[in-house]
Amino acid sequence: MKNMKTRRYRFNRSTGKIYQESYSSLIEVPDYLDAIILHATPPVYGQPFPNMPSQDWISLCFLDCELSWSFALLNSGQSDALRPFLNYKTQQKDLLNKLTRITLVPQSSRSGRHWYAYAFEALPLPDRVNPLETLYSHSELPLIDPNIELKFPDPQLDRQLLKTINYPQFEVKLSDMRTTFITWD
Repeated sequence: MKNMKTRRYRFNRSTGKIYQESYSSLIEVPDYLDAIILHATPPVYGQPFPNMPSQDWISLCFLDCELSWSFALLNSGQSDALRPFLNYKTQQKDLLNKLTRITLVPQSSRSGRHWYAYAFEALPLPDRVNPLETLYSHSELPLIDPNIELKFPDPQLDRQLLKTINYPQFEVKLSDMRTTFITWD
């Protein structure tokens, strides 16, 4: 099993920029982030960063364009910014078998306030990419960013599904073990 790189990404909805965290700085990601989503939590209310108000958050675990194990948070802000993701997740159902393109699109209010909203697009997976195999071979890695202090539900159902899918199947042979009945004439 090859060693998996872990990465973190940030979405700045006030500037419309997407960043990849590096050791000492942020690297701007141009235009969009392509992700194969391995796990998405339900929204959880909290304040993981002291410089941001309490709001709803969704934690994503995904494979990025270099197939690195990656994390990002989506936030609701003062709008219903999580709605596009929740709708996308409902429509697509099986996010593991799609490449999800995440972009930030400009929005404005009648009062002149500007911000960016999330947009999601489903694309076909790249050739020879098997996310289920990657998920299985790196099952020791967390599906929720351990550096974020929010009380997200444990992803046990995803782990259970993974075990079920990859559990070796045994051939079951049925034998006819019916009791022979004696008939009296």
